[in-house]
Amino acid sequence: MTSSISLDLMELDGKVRPVEIVDEILRQNPNMPYPIPLEELAEVAGIQRIGELVTEGFEGMLMTNPEKSQGIILVKANANPQRRRFTIGHELGHYLLPWHRQLEFSCTSENIRDSSAVPSSARGIEMEAEANAFASELLMPTAAFKKLQRAAGEPDIEQVVKLAAHFDSSIEATTRRFLNLSDYPVAFVFSHKDTVRYWAKGSEFPYLLNVRKGQPLPKQSSSRDNGDGIGEMEELDGIVWLSDERGPSLPDRILEQTLYQNDGYKVIMLYIDDIPEEDEDDE
Repeated sequence: MTSSISLDLMELDGKVRPVEIVDEILRQNPNMPYPIPLEELAEVAGIQRIGELVTEGFEGMLMTNPEKSQGIILVKANANPQRRRFTIGHELGHYLLPWHRQLEFSCTSENIRDSSAVPSSARGIEMEAEANAFASELLMPTAAFKKLQRAAGEPDIEQVVKLAAHFDSSIEATTRRFLNLSDYPVAFVFSHKDTVRYWAKGSEFPYLLNVRKGQPLPKQSSSRDNGDGIGEMEELDGIVWLSDERGPSLPDRILEQTLYQNDGYKVIMLYIDDIPEEDEDDE
């Protein structure tokens, strides 16, 4: 069957940043369907095979010839489909980013994530972070993602779930993409068994949270309840989640909504729909 995806690798010359390479791929394929047909794209890029990786401790691997004209990608056996897609995107990033010149990349779960990576050297940190940025941009391109995000209006977790389905990406990767591209003041808390794993906030969110990794979720938070699927949007006092140590005056209220996942995992969205204006004159 003739491929519907095409890629002229010569047109990638001179493009070094992940977003530049993805933009060129999309320029050459203006009718790119979503979810991105990732394995088809990898094939036209020169990846001869995508197979299973059985080596313990690694999520993905890329092996190429010295010219990087062909390669093989291996992905951890039995990985869930969305995780597998992100890993393929990560390894394809190593393959297409011009200064990633190693003949072999062996990537751990700490390397492959939609956030900062922690490999063993400064150069390794930069390469793994770039490969993650490439995977995120390829699977959830900025223009396509923001178009859907803006059309949906004010944020809620149902949007994240729908976007994850549209782009066939994991909830966590989609949440971080949603956060980074949102025009609204939002933050997300990721927890397991009512203990904070980590939190992140968007550029429009002017406050720090008063929770830290390893701490329990706030007692006043409705996210501590048992639930299923997407919870209702709840209104809480701003002080429940927000730190008043520095920054602007806290809002009277904050909106909270929880996505209940399997095995005690939760994603909690925090949204401020009315940031108080600072007084210009102090009396």
